[in-house]
Amino acid sequence: MDLSAKEQKQMKRREYLLEGNLWKVVISIALPMVFYNLCNYLYGIYDMMLVQSANIGDAADIVVLDQIKNMISTVGAALATGGGIMVARRYGAGQLDYARKCANTLFTLAMAVALVTLIFIPIGVPFLKLFKTDQSIIDNSMGYYNVQIMTLFITTINSTMIALEKAKGNTVNLLCLNLGVIIIKISLTTFFVYGPFENVTTTWLATATLLAQLFLFFSGLFLCFRKSNILRIRIKEWNFNREEVQNIVKLSVPVFIGKFLFSFGKVYVNSVATAHYGKMCVGALGISNTMAGMFSNVTLSMADTGSTIVSQNYGAENGERIRKSFIVGLVYMAGISLFGTILLFFLKENIAAFYAPNNQQYQEMIVNIFAWECLDIFFLGLGHAANALFNGFGKTKITMTFSMLRLFAYRIPVLLFLMYIVKMDYTACGVAMFVSNFISGSSELIASFVFNGKLKAKYPRLFTTAAK
Repeated sequence: MDLSAKEQKQMKRREYLLEGNLWKVVISIALPMVFYNLCNYLYGIYDMMLVQSANIGDAADIVVLDQIKNMISTVGAALATGGGIMVARRYGAGQLDYARKCANTLFTLAMAVALVTLIFIPIGVPFLKLFKTDQSIIDNSMGYYNVQIMTLFITTINSTMIALEKAKGNTVNLLCLNLGVIIIKISLTTFFVYGPFENVTTTWLATATLLAQLFLFFSGLFLCFRKSNILRIRIKEWNFNREEVQNIVKLSVPVFIGKFLFSFGKVYVNSVATAHYGKMCVGALGISNTMAGMFSNVTLSMADTGSTIVSQNYGAENGERIRKSFIVGLVYMAGISLFGTILLFFLKENIAAFYAPNNQQYQEMIVNIFAWECLDIFFLGLGHAANALFNGFGKTKITMTFSMLRLFAYRIPVLLFLMYIVKMDYTACGVAMFVSNFISGSSELIASFVFNGKLKAKYPRLFTTAAK
């Protein structure tokens, strides 16, 4: 197949991913994705800060609705992960025609899933009541919820386009686009809140997010549909090929269950905390989760790119490089997580004062919950490093199993025990999060070392063929 100059450049990029220095490869591929996801978190923090300072709503409302939205978004995110693994594996093997066919199937599935998410707008009220959402949140914030669901339609497609660029290692493109997203989001949010407008609500903040994501949406479509894209998306090639769909769904369903349970665990803790400790506790939990997410989201981003590197080298049948990439990723993620744990633990009082400057009771609640949240950042990072290896091999059922154990064996029983047997105060929410993440992260790491040690015995072909 004759390749254009730009396609040849993309193939050289592939060679770099398969043969370059892994310490440089991992960080060069991960950094743009880390920045992309970190920016999303930072403008979430900015939204909460404005809600508090400008008095345009209740931060607890945003926390509850965002986590429910995140739970719905796990379908699109899982699809992008599973499809991205398949595309990266074929791309790494040099099977460009098959990779392109898989990319078009993935894009078709993403469009279908995105359309289905819109159903959560007309059924919004009963859906929120299903999760025991406080009636005051439903009364005051349905506009915010509806706009967030419309944004979810866009971000489902965006996640797929990101997965396809990531499969080729073109994360620098994503970095550039995200700079545009963050500039648009921050500018619009600031303009809406401090501009010449009256009766500004949280819905305006959600609208700013929607408009910023639309910029990424149209830019991503341009990248995916342009002729020089080696994995070009074409409308005439959209398909629901049975074999391709089965392969993608096989990998995506366990990822969905794992991500869904992770999000559902937070929603469940919120609902229990609201009923048992009041809305202020939910707000403190939300602030705690958001701040801890600054670092856990970094390691999650690195895990996503790490699984792509594993998938590419799986396709290229390079077992030794897979082993080394796991260790490299683990070192990076453990270091970042440890730094985050120490830094945030020592800054917890400052963070509480920043979010609740005139409320001593609220500050104390934030500090007491956040102290436990800080401690589990390190163990979440270890779990993410393990997930990179498992997902790269398509062992998504393993990560799903650990997610189920985290929620049903380690989190909910511990929370209920502390609440009703020990009769602990609101700190029980933070302790339950720590215990579940500590046990889950530690056990995932042990399992990944066992899996990595047995690679040569289980996958001998990966150690007999040089990287292509």
